[in-house]
Amino acid sequence: MQKIDKTDTLETILTRGKFEVDYYQREYRWGRKQIEQMLMDFYDTFRQYYDPTNHGSPAEVQGYGYYYMGSIICTSENTRKIIDGQQRLTSLSLLLIYLRNLQNQLTGIPYLPVKQMDDLIYKDNFGTMSFNLDVPERNDCMQALWDQNRAFTSENESNKNLLARYSDIEELFPDDLKGEALPYFIYWLKGKVLLLEIDTPSEDEAHTIFLTMNDRGLSLNSAEMLKAYIIQQVNEADRDSVNKAWQQNINRIKNEFDSQTSGAVKAEDVDFISAWLRAKYANSIRETRKGAEDRDFELLGEKFHNWVRQNARTAMQLTQPKQFKELVTIEMSLMTSLYLRIKAYSDKMTPGYEAVFYNAHRDITYQNYLILAAVRVEDAPEVVDQKIKLVSTFIDIFASTRIFNYKKVNWNSNKNLLFRVMCQIRNQDARTIGIKLFTTLQRMNEKLDAIRDFELNQFTGRYMLHMLARLTDYVNVQMGRASQFATYVDRNPKTSYDIEHILPNDYAGYKDLFNDEEDFNNNRRKFGNLILLTSDHNRSYQAMAYEQKVAQYAGDNILAQSLYNGTYQNNPQFLRLAGMYGFKPYERFDKSAIRDRLQVYTQLAKAIWDPARIKELAGGWDDETEIAIQSGSARRFTVEYGSGRSWEDAQKYGFVSASGEGGTLLSNIKLGDIIFCHIAGVGFVGIGVCTTCETKLADFTVLDGTAKKNIMDCEWINTTAKVSIDPSNEYFVGVRWLRTVSADEGYWEKGMTSIPTVAYMMNDSFTHDKVLEHFKVSLV
Repeated sequence: MQKIDKTDTLETILTRGKFEVDYYQREYRWGRKQIEQMLMDFYDTFRQYYDPTNHGSPAEVQGYGYYYMGSIICTSENTRKIIDGQQRLTSLSLLLIYLRNLQNQLTGIPYLPVKQMDDLIYKDNFGTMSFNLDVPERNDCMQALWDQNRAFTSENESNKNLLARYSDIEELFPDDLKGEALPYFIYWLKGKVLLLEIDTPSEDEAHTIFLTMNDRGLSLNSAEMLKAYIIQQVNEADRDSVNKAWQQNINRIKNEFDSQTSGAVKAEDVDFISAWLRAKYANSIRETRKGAEDRDFELLGEKFHNWVRQNARTAMQLTQPKQFKELVTIEMSLMTSLYLRIKAYSDKMTPGYEAVFYNAHRDITYQNYLILAAVRVEDAPEVVDQKIKLVSTFIDIFASTRIFNYKKVNWNSNKNLLFRVMCQIRNQDARTIGIKLFTTLQRMNEKLDAIRDFELNQFTGRYMLHMLARLTDYVNVQMGRASQFATYVDRNPKTSYDIEHILPNDYAGYKDLFNDEEDFNNNRRKFGNLILLTSDHNRSYQAMAYEQKVAQYAGDNILAQSLYNGTYQNNPQFLRLAGMYGFKPYERFDKSAIRDRLQVYTQLAKAIWDPARIKELAGGWDDETEIAIQSGSARRFTVEYGSGRSWEDAQKYGFVSASGEGGTLLSNIKLGDIIFCHIAGVGFVGIGVCTTCETKLADFTVLDGTAKKNIMDCEWINTTAKVSIDPSNEYFVGVRWLRTVSADEGYWEKGMTSIPTVAYMMNDSFTHDKVLEHFKVSLV
């Protein structure tokens, strides 16, 4: 966008002088949602102009477009008092401190304006640091963030929120802005983010302007404008009932949220309608390339009324007055109830819907989109329940697996995949939804085996309590006890739980067990060295040697108790689990014990976050059903087949195979994926559908006549190839061939592509499209 007249850049506003915040409005109330939206808006606008593949220097930023962030109202004194706008300025100050700290951590990136950031954040007042946003009770907290002092704590509510929001910025700031793009983004933020500063001679006049702008002549928001449009489309006789239905739905939303949003911007009606329409009607999302335009998902944000006007009769298929009426009286009413159910389950752990609470505890708000998308107007109540459980469990497994792999779980980092999933499960039956979600999890590159490298650090700090609580609670519940997860993660009571390092911070006392102090500290951070304890126990045990405190653990939670040998006596419920997962007591705790505990935690995690739970919740399905449902969205793999293997027998029995651990990426091929079989020097010889995922030779069976046999028990055409197979190192994928030819009829022509790797997907579709055309195979 072009520069708006009378506005100033962020740099101008913040370097012009100091701001004060009046005592009556000093609470900082922005939440994670507002921080995420701010970062997404900045990122999306910046990426419209920045080309990661073609840039020279930050001088180019002069030609980038602007982003308007609204107005601030303040007095025109030397030190300006903010009457309206402190929430935005505080959040911007947090972002600027983060960017300054991030620059100090990076090396080798040219053009970083490290020193130029300081004037936006503070002034040097005769050698004393004085923040530009001067709120005395916040200064210690802001200084701690500046100094990156992670030990700082505060009882002040605003300071607690400042720390939490800064942590959100650390987590949510886009990774692709942390490299060469960073200086460009910083210059854009300083010089292209606009604010309208309204200065008044006195505080009274500033208040008058504030009240006039907010209480008088309020313009209609998007929700109200959408209602007006819909009512216009309804038969006159129905307009009153539609208006009442609309208002009842909106009042239910507002009444539920108002009690929890004191002092915050109240736009829950807009948030709800945006979530509903995005979930049900968005079919496209903006690309991440330079110059990309907003698509359905973005246009259905805060200005959804415009999109509905333009797409009601096409994308929404609302062509009759009755359909507009039912959009409100039936669909909106159902979505309102569903939205409020999700909120209730998010706020309080509810049996059967625990996954919704788990997701909400980690601030994963996109479960709203996916659950609303999945539920149909005609679904029976028990089907609605089933879909809530299916989708929330999928998100829990997806997010947890990524966290264990040090990957972000927010919407913006995963929006392309999550948007695709949302569209795939929209208005589908429960079984189809289950198959789509299960397959998405199966196709993830991230695996739970990554727990071997999981440890307490800056990234995992916000999740570690949750993960330890999940493991502890799982064992509790499996022993027949009531769930205590909500208690473990509740940060309010004086008896809240903290993360306990089993090994105390005493290198001198344990140096004989480790190579050096670095080795000791590295092992202390590992997941296997961590448990939960109540905060009072955590403090009282701090200086104790393991040998002293292990007996004290007997009075704590089951994960702590499992270290003590007394727990293994007269405790049949626990002993059953100890045998399943490998729990054992330790008289001495060293590197070997930490490795053991890591293995135990890994096995627990694989039970808790097992994708097979999706299949169970969906009521199960057979392979043929999964293949049929997946065929429309199947991935395409080229499999290089050769090295003395028998193509004749692969055709006959329906398989491809490869040697090496994991079949050298055969493991990436899942049920329903399309396999294009290629033989080097020959060409493409077959197209088929995966019917069995990667399987070791000893477990791979095929149909031989009417009998099911292990592949090595079948009679092969090429016996030489059969006897040359290493039984301990061969992996198979089952294939239902759609079309095959003999090796001497292989298809190849100029311009096609192959890679000397066993199984891979192409960057473009040209080669596979040519093969499909040649073999006369159509993939519907």
